[in-house]
Amino acid sequence: MHFFLRSLLLLFLLPASAGAMEAFSATYELTFNGVRKGETHFSLILHKDGYSFEAFTQPAGQLAKQDSKHEILETSHGHFDNGRPEPDTYYYALRSSSGTSMTEFFFDWKNMRLTVRGEKEQQKFILEEGTQDRLSYLLRAMTLLEGSQQEARFPRVSLEGSENISLKRKLQKYISTPAGRFLAREISIASDKPGATRSLWLASQHGGIPLLLVQRNDKGIVRMKLLKIEKP
Repeated sequence: MHFFLRSLLLLFLLPASAGAMEAFSATYELTFNGVRKGETHFSLILHKDGYSFEAFTQPAGQLAKQDSKHEILETSHGHFDNGRPEPDTYYYALRSSSGTSMTEFFFDWKNMRLTVRGEKEQQKFILEEGTQDRLSYLLRAMTLLEGSQQEARFPRVSLEGSENISLKRKLQKYISTPAGRFLAREISIASDKPGATRSLWLASQHGGIPLLLVQRNDKGIVRMKLLKIEKP
């Protein structure tokens, strides 16, 4: 179950200049082939030195019955460089009935070094220009709502390794969610790791808050849909 829920969340945490971006707090429903699998709560805080972004995920339905203590916590802290997010740290923790595991990523932009620290070992890598983590990736997608830039390409790092991501701004349409009906801009998402097609819809207003993500692969359709917006 741990692998399944984490895999679902990996599909979701995707990718406005910082000036157009707004802090938000919101809850999303996670479904697979129409079956509810969990909920994720996002909280974005913006401050003069940068941002703090948090995601907290819990299972629902049969997954919750299998392990009621299962939860995933992720945090990304960083700054903005010419309106583009640059993460400084990323933290991932998985708690279950069998225990807790944690991994931390440290981004050294001055020396272009990435350090990944687990519970038993630490590894160092070359940090590529523009690299994002699994939460700052979402902020990077939001930057495409403003200005003339239509596309963005960058590496994204996670527990599963690194992949090269390509985002492209597409057309607008109205999206209906349990939180209301919004005019949304589609962002298509491509990866150098084949196997799925993904589309993300961001609110054209309201600071670019994520509304809906759809991923299709040979096993079915995964969705993350906005349930409710709280005050940040």
